[in-house]
Amino acid sequence: MRVGPWSHEGFPSILALVEERAGLAPPSCPASAEEGISRAMARAGVTDFDVYRMHIDSDPAAMDDLLTELTIGETYFFRTPEHFEYLRRDILPALREQQGAGYNARLWSAGCSSGEEAYSMAALLMNEGWGNNMAVFATDVSRTALARARRAHYGEWSLRGPWAERMRAYLRPEGRQYVLSPEVKQHVRFSYLNLALDTWPSPDSGIWRLDVVFCRNVLIYFNNFTIEGVARRLHASLREGGVLFTGPSDPPLGGLAPLEPVLTEWGVLYRRLPHGTTVAVPDVLSLGEPVSPRPLVAPVPAPPVSPVSTRPPVAAPPGPPPRAPSRAPEKKPPEAPEGAPRRPSSVEIGAARAALERGDWHEAATRLGALDMNPETAAVAVRAIANLDTQAAIYASGEAASRHPLVPDLRYLEALLLLGQGRLPDAERAVRQALYLEPTLAVAWLVLGRVLNQLGDTSGALKALREAEVLCDALPADSLPPLAEGERASDLGRAARDERIRLELTMIEGKAP
Repeated sequence: MRVGPWSHEGFPSILALVEERAGLAPPSCPASAEEGISRAMARAGVTDFDVYRMHIDSDPAAMDDLLTELTIGETYFFRTPEHFEYLRRDILPALREQQGAGYNARLWSAGCSSGEEAYSMAALLMNEGWGNNMAVFATDVSRTALARARRAHYGEWSLRGPWAERMRAYLRPEGRQYVLSPEVKQHVRFSYLNLALDTWPSPDSGIWRLDVVFCRNVLIYFNNFTIEGVARRLHASLREGGVLFTGPSDPPLGGLAPLEPVLTEWGVLYRRLPHGTTVAVPDVLSLGEPVSPRPLVAPVPAPPVSPVSTRPPVAAPPGPPPRAPSRAPEKKPPEAPEGAPRRPSSVEIGAARAALERGDWHEAATRLGALDMNPETAAVAVRAIANLDTQAAIYASGEAASRHPLVPDLRYLEALLLLGQGRLPDAERAVRQALYLEPTLAVAWLVLGRVLNQLGDTSGALKALREAEVLCDALPADSLPPLAEGERASDLGRAARDERIRLELTMIEGKAP
């Protein structure tokens, strides 16, 4: 377990057991891990660390509750639509051509959380005519999440993606929520599964000989030893030619199991090679060593899925034609320093505006770079989109944060946008995630205080404002705190102090006879 500034030696002992049982990597933020463990202990009614360690060791539900605190289970219907479009356009037609019209497709949502991904898979196959010939398996390590998935009641936040309308036909409004139709629910089988344990694949669970596996944004939580084991078991769970989708931030798997990396116009997926085809796989992955990508292997002849499109990524529309030779050449702006975030050009902004007019948030985000592999570029792009369309910016910030789950800046931006829309519970979630990643982010504590105050949690708001105040007071007065938009530490601290004092006075006046 990574050495950190633990306030009590009991915290790393708890995390060591979690790593042993669930394969989670050591936390990057000890302070936030302590908060999560403390909340789980409070719910369990336990204050002694040794007692709690024995409690989670013997009670699976208690361990599940703690895992929920230590991971971020964020999902929505048809998240990362490129994956679903590739499934619809390439994989399903090839599967039907290879196996025949009566073939029963088998899909798996690994780490399904509250079920939106698995239900999206079922809805897509129903729309493509597979309603009587499919089975969707969905597993998670959290029994709480599985209970929510089986209940299948969702809010607007689960419908925030660009493909949301494809799901509305299967949702019935009920108050402020939507209830999923039995027509979709009947195709999905939910069950508990700890991916870190060597208990799968197996025919009894249904996790074997699968055509498609979605294991997205799950591997980022595992240590390297667990990643290697999961990669080999994912390979074993696929039938020959079966396809595996991982998340954009998940580690590459090409060197860990005999999976063929396949390059598409939107990224990389993996395919189980036909029997007898080999891919060099290292015998040992040293603990603590980074998982490094390996070169893409050449395609193997006659795989049982259709060829990958070789179309290049969508490019921004061309700029104006070159000036006539008789005119002086146009002066170019100075180039940004190497490594600096790329800022959208006027052409890209124009293309994004056109995409927004069509209602295509994903296209606008792509044009401006919100899905860039550089998180700083993505943050710049989200800010640019916010000047054009707030709802599109909320979508872009969520997608960018999914690609860069360890970057607090993107979660903070998302919180600001949600707060501006009055979506307080969602704003609280986003800003708490930012603070989980970077607990010294003073501006995030200030925003959390404002959110909690509007939610009626006065004591929580005072605590957050006081934390922002303390962090700013610890900095040089003229320094610029991260993400403070040029605001000096002294001014930011004064703002937090003023808000705290006003809130305390309001409380005193409210208690006066």
